[in-house]
Amino acid sequence: METLGSFLRALCRGHTYDLRRNRFAWFGFAWGLPIPIFSLALDHLLLDNFGHRSPFSILLEHPWHIYFLAHPFAFAVIFGAFGTLFEDLKTRNRELFERLQHEATTDSLTAASTRRFVLDELDRALARSERSTDPVAVILMDMDNFKEVNDTQGHLAGDRLLRQVADALRAALRRGDTLGRYGGDEFLIVAPGSREGAVSVAERARQAVLDRTGHTISAGIAASGENGRSASELIMAADADLAVKKRQHKTRRFGPPTAGPGTPRA
Repeated sequence: METLGSFLRALCRGHTYDLRRNRFAWFGFAWGLPIPIFSLALDHLLLDNFGHRSPFSILLEHPWHIYFLAHPFAFAVIFGAFGTLFEDLKTRNRELFERLQHEATTDSLTAASTRRFVLDELDRALARSERSTDPVAVILMDMDNFKEVNDTQGHLAGDRLLRQVADALRAALRRGDTLGRYGGDEFLIVAPGSREGAVSVAERARQAVLDRTGHTISAGIAASGENGRSASELIMAADADLAVKKRQHKTRRFGPPTAGPGTPRA
């Protein structure tokens, strides 16, 4: 019933047919064109025995031929409606596919790539690296003290912070880099190129996050060849490097104060 209703609505939109693109309307017109030709030829044969009357005079004498003359136009409208319905369905299917693809590859909160997509991109980058011998680096980034934001300001504030962080990270990327939300407050960047290039991206990303949010973020870096050749090896190495950076950050934040003039030496 829904398809029938769509067809009837398309049929009523005959004035909107784009005859340059709706090939169905032209096909319907061509399909119905032999009907009036055959009816006039048959009338010419049976009633006039191939006399010298013109088709126009036959039409004047027998107006019922108008019924047959209308067939090409009627077929054009009907087939054109089918064409319009087909194009509408194709457009809806394409929009549905694009929306599903977007939902499957884009994180709904941060608009970064999903974990699956960024890992697939890492696999593709490593495959290209094997063919070209160009290195690939990964940057695993994690917000510092993000739990405190959720505990003190609430999860809505935490979500807002994650969106701001993702925007700042995107601004720091180079062309060809891929940003994905790896999980929670962790982000993974696939950065084709050397470790030095990835270090530069990580530094820009940290500064961009600090400038935009006032919060710090730690980064662990691993490069193909140096830290492994598979995606799992690189991510494990980047995670280990990230853990070291997080410990250093905590030491700088919570370590003992610098000895002053009045502080006794050990």
